[in-house]
Amino acid sequence: MARRANVGDIVDQLTSSTSKGVLIVGSRGAGKTWMLSQIIAALGSEAATIRLSASKALAAIPFGAVNARVGSKLIRSSDYYEVLNGLLEQIASAAQSAQRVILMVDNAQDLDNQSAAIILQVVMSSDAKLILVDQPGSQGSHLRELWRDGHLTRFELAPLQSIDVQVFLEGLLDGKVAEGTANYLASRSAGNLLVLHGLVAGAQEEGSLRKVNNVWILDHPGDRLGVETWEFLQMDLDRLSEESRRILEILALTGPLPLNVLLELASAEDVDEMQQRELVEIIPGSLLTMRLTRQATAPAIRGMIPVARSRRYFAEVSRFISVTDESTPEVLINFTRWSLDCGLPVEDRRLLDAAIWANQLMRPTEALQFSGGRVGTEHSAALLAERAIAFLNQKSPAEARILARQALEMATSPEAAARALRAVNLSHSSTLDYQAQFDDAYTLYEQRFGAVRLNEDATRAEIDVLIIRAIKDVSLGNVSPAAELIDGLLQHSLTTNISDQVLLKSLQCEIYCAVGRMSTAVSVAMEVIGGLERAEGFPRPDIAILAYTRAVASFVYDGAWDHVRVALDPATFTNPDMMLYSGGLRDLATAVMQCRRGYIEEALMSLETAAGALKDYDPWSVLSTALALMAYCRVMRGDLLGSQECLVELASLERRSGKFYALESSAYAAAAQVMTGQKDLGLSRLRGLRTECQRLGLLGIELTVLSLMVRVGDSGAIPRLTDVANLLESGSKEFFVNWSQAMRSQDPATLDRASATAMDFGFELLAVELATHALNKFHDSGKVHKSRKTASKVVAMREQMPGLVSPVFHTMDQPKMTRREHQIALLVAQGESNNAIAARLNVSLRTIEGHLYRTFIKLDIQSREQLTALLNQDNEDGKLRVSQS
Repeated sequence: MARRANVGDIVDQLTSSTSKGVLIVGSRGAGKTWMLSQIIAALGSEAATIRLSASKALAAIPFGAVNARVGSKLIRSSDYYEVLNGLLEQIASAAQSAQRVILMVDNAQDLDNQSAAIILQVVMSSDAKLILVDQPGSQGSHLRELWRDGHLTRFELAPLQSIDVQVFLEGLLDGKVAEGTANYLASRSAGNLLVLHGLVAGAQEEGSLRKVNNVWILDHPGDRLGVETWEFLQMDLDRLSEESRRILEILALTGPLPLNVLLELASAEDVDEMQQRELVEIIPGSLLTMRLTRQATAPAIRGMIPVARSRRYFAEVSRFISVTDESTPEVLINFTRWSLDCGLPVEDRRLLDAAIWANQLMRPTEALQFSGGRVGTEHSAALLAERAIAFLNQKSPAEARILARQALEMATSPEAAARALRAVNLSHSSTLDYQAQFDDAYTLYEQRFGAVRLNEDATRAEIDVLIIRAIKDVSLGNVSPAAELIDGLLQHSLTTNISDQVLLKSLQCEIYCAVGRMSTAVSVAMEVIGGLERAEGFPRPDIAILAYTRAVASFVYDGAWDHVRVALDPATFTNPDMMLYSGGLRDLATAVMQCRRGYIEEALMSLETAAGALKDYDPWSVLSTALALMAYCRVMRGDLLGSQECLVELASLERRSGKFYALESSAYAAAAQVMTGQKDLGLSRLRGLRTECQRLGLLGIELTVLSLMVRVGDSGAIPRLTDVANLLESGSKEFFVNWSQAMRSQDPATLDRASATAMDFGFELLAVELATHALNKFHDSGKVHKSRKTASKVVAMREQMPGLVSPVFHTMDQPKMTRREHQIALLVAQGESNNAIAARLNVSLRTIEGHLYRTFIKLDIQSREQLTALLNQDNEDGKLRVSQS
């Protein structure tokens, strides 16, 4: 049975004494060349490689593949033994300077019979190992007999996974690549390296792949292939039979087609051949459909089809498929685009529906194409509203705002006006005057079409308007009216569809987290995730992006780390458009999780990509959160200058965020201010935020503010922290209560137990901070034994968080050194080397190194020079503290 190609497994076969080599099978562009380079690198300098590359041109010449490679001193020969001896001599020569010789045969499907016979003889009569590279379905490859007879182990070159694509891209582009970008390119290329190369080159040519904040970001690509890949694709198409090419061209134009329709358009043999060559694939389901394996090639293939031939295909396909009210969004969009490209007329309503679905599926290029059409008065306002949304998704918010307002003023029906109001809300959501703009637009709607009420007789347009109002109330932090409206909408008969339910429940998640009802938020978030992960798929990526983010935020607030990890796995949501557009949100969610747990280094890595993506595309206005969190994380790593730069950039942002996001980002920014030297200003801001959260009843956000206040040394926040912890509804309530009570009591044993609880619940930074508090209190009370035990725990914890600079480690007195540690430290300060100290104290060098390592951890220093300076300063100030042990 074939194995999935893995470099380590292949190298094991090539170095085994029981194997003659490997057969690697992969379709064109699957990455065979890349895999071979990885194998050669893994084999290292101990292996010598002789590469024979077959081709159709060489196949016409006797012994062509071997003669093209054998040493230049040999006269090209058609004599079997001369060619055989020439290759054997080359192998023998290579073996003199290498432990093993690898014979590599590429394009085995084009290998001539005579060369195959020579290679077979050499492999069976020498110690050289063979790497045979072939394509699927290539039954004429004579050397495959070696595999069939059990001499070669077969490996299938599977498409690259997202993580492999990210590694490949970062090597190709020589820099960090945003996760959303890697996931999108992996999906669109189907893991095929040839197509992947083409997409990268095409994106660079069109300017959609750019380096932002030291991270490569893909921004609204057009699936354009680079010139080189385009030419390869053209050559591949030219090699196909007329019928095979016809199948590919039809699928490029139509998108996925039902298998029974495709079999009406082409013979079963031709369809089977395309599938065996991995050019097309079957999508399982109640109705089997077939599509291009590498969907990113569809635009390039469409560009090669003359209009006359395209119209002929359209007539043929239209005998079996036509656009109706029951058509899927994919059919509607593809056939509308196809009609426009062919110059065929499209009715107004269908053009509007196609534009609506293109926006909902996050396909702004097609939405702009459709919304640019001319339609009658009945649909012109609604189409203009969709054009506004498409411009917003294409990063033209100013133009989107103008068009949205025009659409609202033009609307002649409540339905069109509701679409325009949605465009107004989306396009103004990040403006500083958002509330005024929305209220003005909402007033205009009611003046023209009457007051909107939630009752049994409400129309679909009125429901749409009320959902927009609920989104507005959540954004402004109007908790009570938002919660009441959402509850009512969820019970209405017109919102039983999965899209409305997921959207409204995700808004509930945001409210529940803010007010401290974390367990309820997690329960509702699970329903949201369930809706997004339905087997039949979720129909609205534009809703899914934020619904997914709100669900993940619920898990983060509650400390449900296992749920967070699953939700953030790229395999959880595979919609390529969602991968791309939500890249910044995914990275930000990862950063928030890591930050709350205390893994600041990992949080900063995610924030780099999050900030890069959000600077490029941020319709949700959460860049301020990323910058504030980055400022906080940088100062927690001791980077004061970097933190201050983030704070300056944050202050210069002229955009608003939702109320809940704004409060939290302000809290992290204020904490960063305290730690970068603006103590009074930062503490004043934190206290103001705490008061505001308490006034609004936002317990969940207040908990974040209070935790930051305690971390930066504001002990006055501890009593309120205890109250909030007791009021919370959370799966991690036990931890929050123990933490707050321990901080209030300042009893060392209670602090030590709370540290263990924090570790159990996955709050590692708080665990080490609590242990550090306990250590200090044990010292103060003279409990030497417990102090030593806690000190060992603190050292072990700190080792897991290298370089972390929590204020707790500085605002407290430095931990005491043992007498032996102090003795060694003094000798270091006198300039003694480790070897000299070991000899003087009659202990091993490793013992000295161990004592110094623990001393560095305790005192939060990194060098002998810092230790010397600290000892000198402490002696001057009279602060030197040594334990009695």
